[in-house]
Amino acid sequence: MSCKCPPKVKKSYSYYDTPDGCDVFKKMLVTSRYGAMAGLILSTYDVLMYSHATGLGNMMRRYAYHTAPLALAGATFAAVANGVQHLRKRDDPLNYFIGGVSCGPILAYYFGSYYALFVGGLLLGIAGAIKKDAVDNDFDLLPHVPTLGTVDGWRRDYTLVQDPRDTLIHTCGKENDK
Repeated sequence: MSCKCPPKVKKSYSYYDTPDGCDVFKKMLVTSRYGAMAGLILSTYDVLMYSHATGLGNMMRRYAYHTAPLALAGATFAAVANGVQHLRKRDDPLNYFIGGVSCGPILAYYFGSYYALFVGGLLLGIAGAIKKDAVDNDFDLLPHVPTLGTVDGWRRDYTLVQDPRDTLIHTCGKENDK
């Protein structure tokens, strides 16, 4: 395992910018950022729709209740998956599976159930192994769908498959001329 690859010049670091086992602290920050974003969305839903917390202290407590465990689970996944790779000296989906299972105790605390320890850890482990296999085989689990991102985006063609009638219209005139 070599960490001697040239760094990519980007505005922000992504989890797969460097090989697994390299830049572990940066990878922990990335995964905890994803967990924190999910926690903030869940916390906002909780405060507005479910608990109806009033007062700054109560709202901050609800935000911390959801955001802290999810951010911690993300950092735990990255630390354990990369640490297991250093111990095993192999880069395979089992590292991600073990990283996902290691988040089980955090889920058990978060949900207040010992069932989450086993079921949640097992589901996160399987999801991690599937993600690692998809990354290794260059397979997109969620394909990128183009959006209208600019002012003149309506002028561009955003179809996923080209219309076959377009080629028929252009070729019919050329074949008749011969």
